[in-house]
Amino acid sequence: MLLTEYEYLVVAPGTAAYCDYLALRHEVFCEELKRVPSSGMCAKGMAIESDRYDIHSVHVLCRSREAGDAVGCSRLILPGPNGLNVSARYRMSQFGGVSRQQLGEIGRLTLSPRLRRSRGQMLESRRGGQRFRRDGSMVALGLYRELFHLAGQYGITHCLAAMEPSLARLLNRLGFPFVEAGPLNGDVVPARQPYVVGAHAVRAALASRNVSVYDFIMSADRTKSAAAEGGWGRSVIMPEVRREYLRLAV
Repeated sequence: MLLTEYEYLVVAPGTAAYCDYLALRHEVFCEELKRVPSSGMCAKGMAIESDRYDIHSVHVLCRSREAGDAVGCSRLILPGPNGLNVSARYRMSQFGGVSRQQLGEIGRLTLSPRLRRSRGQMLESRRGGQRFRRDGSMVALGLYRELFHLAGQYGITHCLAAMEPSLARLLNRLGFPFVEAGPLNGDVVPARQPYVVGAHAVRAALASRNVSVYDFIMSADRTKSAAAEGGWGRSVIMPEVRREYLRLAV
């Protein structure tokens, strides 16, 4: 997959791209996974999903450059008047030495259902032909990179996230060392647990486990390097768990 086939946007309320972003959230979290009740809100004729944490969050949308379709999204909740979403739903441990102003939350991270279909399934392209589905794991990795850079820009040194333990183990194998931040909550379906990861821990883990992913995540000028190299520059080595990764969403 060429990186230049997709673009990552920080989207702001009131824009068409922000509506597409909220519509993708509704499609996945309300309709498909049924983890968030639908509020009945609509924009541009589309059902959308939004909550009180959006007002102090930074929102990332990934879309296809060719077709303009939304293929992935996430948000980084910043310290704000409503606190963090994970704190309201999970029993949390104390974070020694981590200021609340340096603690954010990764949430609503997902890929479009069309990008999570099985490898052999064919998709109709806008040009009328057929092609195999692109590697959604690379799009997801790009979302983590955007979040990593945004966290640095906003002074966030540690990020919380609620996820299934299987996803946490997978992310650890990729080089994102999430550690338990509280007990498993069996009252949510499927059962999920709060985790926390620090920026320094991510750098150290990626540098020791997967140099190509480290280079990609840490690249300073993402657009320039992608255009100059025509894509990734080198293959990004992913573990043998790619299809499980595509089925899971934070």
